[in-house]
Amino acid sequence: MVGILPLFWLLGGPWRGHGTDSLALLKAARRAQQTFEATRRANLPVQPAFASDRCDERIGRMCYWYEGGLDTAPEEPPRIREARVRLLATLADASVALPGDEWIAGQRVRYLIEHQAFDAAVHVATACRATTWWCEALGGMARHAAGDFAGADSTFTAALRDMPEDERCGWTDISPLLEGELAKRYRRLDCAGRETFAARWWWLTRPLYSLGGNDRRTEHLARRTFARIEREARTTFGLYWGDDLRDLLVRYGWATYWTREPPRSELVPSEPRIAGHEPSPSLHFGATMQAFDDPGGARPEDWVLDPRRARERYAPAYARAFVELDHQAAVFRRADSCVVVGAYDLSGDTLFAGASVTGALVLAADEQTVALSRDSGVVRGTRALTATAPCQPFVLSLEALAPGEKHVARARYGVTPSARPNQVEISDLLLFDPPDSVPDNLSAVIPWAYGATRFSAPHRVGVFWELYGVGSGEAAVTMALTVTREGGGWLRRAVQSLGLVGPHKNVRLEWDEVPQPGPVTPRSLVVDLSDLASGRYVIEVAVSPAEGDRVMARREITVTR
Repeated sequence: MVGILPLFWLLGGPWRGHGTDSLALLKAARRAQQTFEATRRANLPVQPAFASDRCDERIGRMCYWYEGGLDTAPEEPPRIREARVRLLATLADASVALPGDEWIAGQRVRYLIEHQAFDAAVHVATACRATTWWCEALGGMARHAAGDFAGADSTFTAALRDMPEDERCGWTDISPLLEGELAKRYRRLDCAGRETFAARWWWLTRPLYSLGGNDRRTEHLARRTFARIEREARTTFGLYWGDDLRDLLVRYGWATYWTREPPRSELVPSEPRIAGHEPSPSLHFGATMQAFDDPGGARPEDWVLDPRRARERYAPAYARAFVELDHQAAVFRRADSCVVVGAYDLSGDTLFAGASVTGALVLAADEQTVALSRDSGVVRGTRALTATAPCQPFVLSLEALAPGEKHVARARYGVTPSARPNQVEISDLLLFDPPDSVPDNLSAVIPWAYGATRFSAPHRVGVFWELYGVGSGEAAVTMALTVTREGGGWLRRAVQSLGLVGPHKNVRLEWDEVPQPGPVTPRSLVVDLSDLASGRYVIEVAVSPAEGDRVMARREITVTR
């Protein structure tokens, strides 16, 4: 559960603001908005929300905490829904008399989205007659809320293009989302430098490269739009707008439902204490500074989706569960390009069992250069995808989305293909389930590729690799394949030294052969792993050419019994 409470409610004592004068119709519309929020506060479901005086973040008057898990909103009371309908009717009437008023247009879109009338919100934004860029921003917000991320992306891009430069610098500011050294570096940049910085940041924080538009970026711009809507309105918390509410909104998003705390005393009347709840699970998609500086060298741990305390969070509407994807990936060279194989198997995952899944293998060299391969179907066994891209550093993202169940699995990390001109090179190792006739080329191996590197009681495992630049085929090369257990810990080593357990069983094969000539020399081998105990192992292939340096390829596996 996600919760927000004004800090002053924890300390005692309300805070009150004051309204502003305007045209009579506008004043009536503003009073209607305040009346609705008062009605909402008085009729919110009663639910204890703040039991431990815990704050993950204290921002001005506000306390923010995140409990995690899947939070289900209670049914909205009919009185609140009916009051919102009346407010929307009042705002619609006011917009006829004041068609160019930005405040009215913003409130209409905001409350239509809250009412889940997304088509109506998009229509109001499209028909908006206020300042052009503001109408475009409202359209981006409405499309984002409707799940049209590609449409929201292009609409927000138009809004940023049409707004004044100083306004654009504020809207594109991502400093609230950054911390540590990245934040320091960002603050030292001018507006143009920040835009370049932010372009890379949004590329690395994009949840799924396979979806149209960058929904993490459009979420941020939608939050900026929402903040501008709220700044001259009474909030559901009963507060007038302030920097603390803006920062809270930009970092964690707006609440999708609210509850009120039980009264502290039945005898002493008091303003209700309100807690706002954002959708959950809400995740942290930001990458580390290491990934930012060297995307091709990024590791899976450079994206920690659910840290204990996160500077910012986002809950994609398409993901009620977002998990790591167990998989296998391997890179193979073809002239000046690289062929990447990505395989996964979700048939044993209860989140995806029987679901229709769209899979995608994405190779992203930068914000603009993306290679993508996708497939879809009901989960049954391993699915293998291939994508081709220039042999340069890139971010690999293997993605699986079950839209009906709203479950997502993702593997993401950097890849830097080796480059050794005029020398022997070796590809990655691709493990496969060997058929009766062992395949001897990549296209024949792919249908048999394993979708994971974890094996339960394995017997025969196929290992495929390719050599490049081995010459005319006249000189023999020495090849060795070893399977070695990793670690084992001091306790096992001590017990083994006493003779209470046997030593680890490792596998080693070594041979000389004359590779066939050509730019690509494929090789397959089947290894018997039936004697291996449970544990983590490394499969390594080493090739020693007659001339030149020794080259190696490794694949880590886990054996369970």
